[in-house]
Amino acid sequence: MSTVTTTYKVIGMTCGHCEKAVKEEVSGLTGVTGVQADAGTGTVTVTGSAEPDDAAIGAAVDEAGYELVGRT
Repeated sequence: MSTVTTTYKVIGMTCGHCEKAVKEEVSGLTGVTGVQADAGTGTVTVTGSAEPDDAAIGAAVDEAGYELVGRT
């Protein structure tokens, strides 16, 4: 099975707690197999079994308290 990796720009992450909050929300989405959040670069990299649903990723990031700008 192939994997798809997509990186998104996120506004508002400033620390490890921010990274953890985003990772927890995005990890709960169907099809997501890995999440790496980096407050330093303001990015979230999502790995999954299929092309991610950008709207669902955005909603999860919003739920964590941050703003998804789009794909990098």
